[in-house]
Amino acid sequence: ANDVLSLGFRGLYVDMNAISPQRVQRIADKMAAHGTRFVSGSIIGGPAWKPNTTWLYLSGADAQSVADCFTAGPLETEVLGAEIGKANALKMCFAAYSKGTTALLSAVMAAAESLDVRADLERQWSRNGSTFADEAAKNVQQVTAKAWRFSGEMEEIAATLGDAGLPSAFHQAAADIYQRMADFKGADPLPSLEDVLAALIHKSDKL
Repeated sequence: ANDVLSLGFRGLYVDMNAISPQRVQRIADKMAAHGTRFVSGSIIGGPAWKPNTTWLYLSGADAQSVADCFTAGPLETEVLGAEIGKANALKMCFAAYSKGTTALLSAVMAAAESLDVRADLERQWSRNGSTFADEAAKNVQQVTAKAWRFSGEMEEIAATLGDAGLPSAFHQAAADIYQRMADFKGADPLPSLEDVLAALIHKSDKL
């Protein structure tokens, strides 16, 4: 944002980063002070290859004009109103659950591994034909590809919850979990579950 302002930009600036509402408000205030219009946005979903899979949420006085730019493509858009930061608030709450629970699951499985009860835990999860144990292992392995950037997002979520009057420590811990997976960035093939858990436990031992 600072680089854009340094170039004398006075048009419409859209920030779609996964950041807290209070942080995006600070950016909006800086833009307004320089006469630049501002819209905050957030994306929920993966790459928008087909309709009804990825949503762009927008908020701000000029949000509709931004949404109109995407009418011809597969990206779904929704305007949440004129209040800056509302789109970010939705993203933070959504990711707090979707990515936060994966971090929690990773920590639980690493703890079970360290305490030598992972096989017992997986057996309990698998009772009555449940596939949760297999799904859990797959989720923990797959998240390693993006864990390096989820760490910062968890810190933004922690700030969001704190500003909303809620405890922030859980997502600060989630940021730590993802940071411990950061070395798996770009790994091909994906690391084994055992390698992921070992990395989490090994780094925990050093603290």
